[in-house]
Amino acid sequence: MDKKALIKALRDTAQSASNTIASGVSAPVDLIAAGLRKMGVPVPENALGGSRWMEDVGLTIPVQDGIPKTVGETLGMIVPMAATAKAPQIAAGANRAIENAMAPATLNTPGFAGQRGAIVWHGSPHKFDRFDASKIGTGEGAQAYGHGLYLAESPDVAKAYQTALTHSDDYVDGQLLDSGIPKHFLARILSDESGNVEAARQSLAVLARPGGAKSVTDSAKQALKLLDAGERPIVKTIKPEGALYKVDLPDEAIAKMLDWDKPLSQQAPEVRAALLKSGDKTIINAINDAPVNRGDYWEYGGNTYATKREALEDATGFNITSGRTNLGNTPQAVSLRLNELGIPGIRYLDQGSRGAGAGTSNFVVFPGNENMLRILERNNQPLGLMGIK
Repeated sequence: MDKKALIKALRDTAQSASNTIASGVSAPVDLIAAGLRKMGVPVPENALGGSRWMEDVGLTIPVQDGIPKTVGETLGMIVPMAATAKAPQIAAGANRAIENAMAPATLNTPGFAGQRGAIVWHGSPHKFDRFDASKIGTGEGAQAYGHGLYLAESPDVAKAYQTALTHSDDYVDGQLLDSGIPKHFLARILSDESGNVEAARQSLAVLARPGGAKSVTDSAKQALKLLDAGERPIVKTIKPEGALYKVDLPDEAIAKMLDWDKPLSQQAPEVRAALLKSGDKTIINAINDAPVNRGDYWEYGGNTYATKREALEDATGFNITSGRTNLGNTPQAVSLRLNELGIPGIRYLDQGSRGAGAGTSNFVVFPGNENMLRILERNNQPLGLMGIK
């Protein structure tokens, strides 16, 4: 069996096992949803956690009949029940491992040293050949998990950003719509009136009356002349494709990233060592101390908490970025200081994995580290060594 066939067999086996395990989760949901519908409750066909929902979000995928499918279904039936709740994450991890193993096949540029780490994805309304930290904030702009370049372990997460951030634009005769141009003004009015010429004429006549803004009045008068002369310009709405980037993020960089969700005492050794250099007393205490039960309360990092869980949750990577330490009061300042300490970015569980506490992660790469990112493909087209300095 050649490498390609072997990889396909492994992928089909992993997916088939996941499908079988996931059915144990979706079946009860489907049953309850069906019962509620009979009672008149408007439960959608793709109820969260049901089989249709799992298909829609790509957690279950049909597998061709054959030995891999049979083996996968058998494995799926004997997996311990404890793993059932995290079946989608297990499948995602297996498929990511297979995809990462395949990645070097797309990198046949002479002299290329090979894949250096994880395959991650970036969705953007823009097309570019290399990442540029000066453009940070020109996408979604929220920067909720730190100041930097955002990448996703799940391609679906990146695709969602690509779609959401790529906005439609209106054009008239190939030019971006500008209501200051009489012909464009006319096209917009015709569009607003669904192409009804008489309705557009009446609207323009009203706008052309004295008393309104001079720029609007002038544009309406000129647009009315164009309409009477037989002009019928059309507004065309065009939505750019945007771009989905497949990126190589070095393992050594991931190992040094601050984990947003973990207590400081459970961060990677490289991260703890870097944070200790900060000299911040709160951070140092949180790294070195374990929560101590004082009877009526828990003590951790110099603070007191009602429960052990609250103590651990309050000493996570999130709190370092939220201004509770002397590392900085803004996301930009915190990113700069963490980068100076040798921490190149932040990792955090994505929206679909946060509830389960496991699964796929997103990454924030701080400014100054963009050259570590190798763009492998843009919209499924290999870029070779482009994007590498």
